Amino acid sequence: MDLGTDMLPALALVAEKPDPEVMRQPPRPARERLLSWPLLARAYLWLGPLQAAVSLTAFFFVLHLGNWDYGQVLPVQDPLYLQATTACLAGIVMAQVINVFLCRHPRVSALAFPLLGSPLLVTGVALELGLLLAIVYSAPGNALFGTQAFPVSVWGLILALALIFGALEEGRKGLVRRWMSGTARR
Repeated sequence: MDLGTDMLPALALVAEKPDPEVMRQPPRPARERLLSWPLLARAYLWLGPLQAAVSLTAFFFVLHLGNWDYGQVLPVQDPLYLQATTACLAGIVMAQVINVFLCRHPRVSALAFPLLGSPLLVTGVALELGLLLAIVYSAPGNALFGTQAFPVSVWGLILALALIFGALEEGRKGLVRRWMSGTARR
């Protein structure tokens, strides 16, 4: 279920200041596609599985807290199942929040950019988180989206997992920078 919660932060990336180094780079080859294998691999073989791990860990953690046994089938309207799927959604959204900051540059660390340096991005993330909280904690949100509030302690796990996701992507970017600087010296 993609609610488009990441739409506003993603649109805010369009308004980011351009990279001053972009004009110093040679143009890509004319035959190279914009949607390249490295881009697809990063999105679908790296970031996608990491975000899935965040969300599924949150899902199974909530089930574990509710004393669920592996193989036990829960009815769709079971409060524990609703809490687990809601935690899964929260895990996806929190990973998206981290990811939007990571996507500000394909190689430069997200830590190189001031956190509040893009008011549109901060506003988009705030709205995304507000929407998530309304979906998780409001009666209309619960009724409309079939969600149910989960224990507050689960937020700590979700945040930790999202930060680990961010650290892994930052590590990958660091390896790319290291590889590129080594290639440039040759």
